[in-house]
Amino acid sequence: MDDLKQAVDLLNVPEKWLQPFEVVDPFSGLELSGFLSLKPDSRYGALALLEVAGRPVPQQILATPKLHYPFNKKGEFNFPAIHHIDIYEKLDGTNVLAYRFMDANGEWHTTYKLRLYPILRNGRWGNFLDMWKEVLERYPSISELPEINQCSLSFELYGSRNPHLIAYKIPLDCALLFGIDPLGNCTPPSGLDASG
Repeated sequence: MDDLKQAVDLLNVPEKWLQPFEVVDPFSGLELSGFLSLKPDSRYGALALLEVAGRPVPQQILATPKLHYPFNKKGEFNFPAIHHIDIYEKLDGTNVLAYRFMDANGEWHTTYKLRLYPILRNGRWGNFLDMWKEVLERYPSISELPEINQCSLSFELYGSRNPHLIAYKIPLDCALLFGIDPLGNCTPPSGLDASG
């Protein structure tokens, strides 16, 4: 089976939505290759990770899904049926997903990714890798949270050093948004062990 077909099968996404990648993870030092989903739904930013360090280890990594606003272009609201709702402050920054992947020896590694890139990196839009490393120094337990909760974790990296539409007084911080389990279900922060 060729790589693209394998990625289509892993993510259940048509070929046209898949973008190939081959990168070195800055946290494990391992080379990762596969395909990233650009489909704007629950598989937005998901990875079909096919090889780790040049060895086949096909795995699906679900990421921060594309959430659609509950209103249309005319401003008309249409809320889905709900039984319970948790409300949190909307933060304006950069989404960082903490996720785990397995190598060919069966060992697990934790790393982090941008919304539409398989790892964290510095670039023209910001020094996200450097800022995240600062956050990890402040909150070292973040690296253990995906294993503790058995899911990937979506964070918002925000502050005046990561400027967007809101001018924050705090220079740099992060907030835990939710967890994404291997089936794509989201868990609010109240249902996660955030270890302080």
